[in-house]
Amino acid sequence: MKILFICSSLEPGCDGVGDYTRRLACELIRQGHFVEAISLNDKYISGQCLEVQTFDSVDLPVLRLPLNLPLAQKLNIAKKHIGEFNPDWISLQFVIFGYHPKGLPLWLSKLATLGKNRRWHIMFHELWIGMARESSKKEKYWGLVQKYLIKKMVSDLNPKLITTQSSLYKAQLSRVNIESYHLPLFGNIPVAVSRLDEIPLSKNDVTLVVFGTIHPGAPVKQFVEEATVFKQKNNINISIKLIGRSGGELNNWVSVWQDAGFLVEVLGEQTADVISATLFKATIGISTSAYSMIEKSGTVAAMREHGLNVICVANPYHPNGILNLPPPEGVFEYKGGNFEECISHNSKLLSKINAAYVAKLFAELLATKNIKQ
Repeated sequence: MKILFICSSLEPGCDGVGDYTRRLACELIRQGHFVEAISLNDKYISGQCLEVQTFDSVDLPVLRLPLNLPLAQKLNIAKKHIGEFNPDWISLQFVIFGYHPKGLPLWLSKLATLGKNRRWHIMFHELWIGMARESSKKEKYWGLVQKYLIKKMVSDLNPKLITTQSSLYKAQLSRVNIESYHLPLFGNIPVAVSRLDEIPLSKNDVTLVVFGTIHPGAPVKQFVEEATVFKQKNNINISIKLIGRSGGELNNWVSVWQDAGFLVEVLGEQTADVISATLFKATIGISTSAYSMIEKSGTVAAMREHGLNVICVANPYHPNGILNLPPPEGVFEYKGGNFEECISHNSKLLSKINAAYVAKLFAELLATKNIKQ
């Protein structure tokens, strides 16, 4: 198949959806498909840019259009490029804040002009804000406008396939009569070691790893207090490593763990190979993403691909009207008082959900829709 991806930005290492799109596109090329990509609102460039981006020795032709380019001009250039490539599918990798700083792109429905009478696919990486009980009144009204824009865009694009990696988003789309399929997220760090038995593990040493952004509000003090009790009760060594762009909560987490007497190692930003080796050597991962949103986390997917189960230590987040979401495989929610139960899930099993698996599943979904429609 010929597939044309659209996202907001394709600056390597600076945009999570762009990195996801590039890796998925290159894996599809590896599997025999013809793929190109367009970034429609790229804030990292000042002028139109036609280039080739490479991931894992696979080349992806890319058209990048800057943020400051007038909308009409931007759409005309993209439309011409799409016509020349003549794809079987246009795949919109959608994040609403990628197209407007406040997530209110009123022009979304104009995307339909890019591929009239073509098959559209939408991957919803994000939906509207304000969908939780904890959301402010402002966020809820804000989210209602975003919901309207998204529904209008779906109506005008008339996509033949809609996917999302989030069970919560799938349920939310269903509530507004939009059918979608679950397409799981793969990790953002390629696996550098293929065999778990190459990594020596000690039963008396537990290494916790926090990979990526630490979100505010997580009950870290209570979690550390329970970790202290568990450590003394079982006479084991517990250490914690923090790797990647931890964000503004890093110092708080370091001080809480160090004040309780734990060994803390801050690795910061590292190469993919170093991150991969660190994840393999860890016992269990920690994420501060909300439990109901954790399927959206590329860092959690990466930890799962490296054989780690993950403990979710996060702020409360309860989606309105959505009950009984399926629990994410290999992820366990810390609720206060259940540290020992969470830490007991430390067996290692490599997840089958990687970029190659997701690309194959995605291509099969597209092929099925080709036959039916």
